[in-house]
Amino acid sequence: QDAKRYDCDTLVITCIDYRFAFENQRFVNETLGLKDNYDHISIPGSIQNLINPETSDLVLSKFALSVRLHLVKRIVIISHKDCGGYGGSASFGSELAEHETLCADLEKYPTLEVNLFLESLLQEGNEAKVHFEKIL
Repeated sequence: QDAKRYDCDTLVITCIDYRFAFENQRFVNETLGLKDNYDHISIPGSIQNLINPETSDLVLSKFALSVRLHLVKRIVIISHKDCGGYGGSASFGSELAEHETLCADLEKYPTLEVNLFLESLLQEGNEAKVHFEKIL
């Protein structure tokens, strides 16, 4: 008897940082309209682990599995500022250097249809809000 196929259109890769987890899910489900139509890989450092030669094989193997099992056609990668996988914001020397590095890293992996987002926490009054910036 054939097993039922569970295909989805998109693979989403995010960082494990708890500060962004809830808003990432809302963004992917509602803003991108992918509810019930994506696989999700959450790893420390997000894109950093994909471009790092020491960890890229692990991420690519999970990506290949998603393509093989669920026939994904698109990848969405969400990176964020002040990421511990990069050593935090302080490791860049300036906010501009951090932004440029993260954007450049996001743009290093253009296969299939790729949508890249950089997120950051912005203080609005007493509350921190997550802001998404589309890079590609």
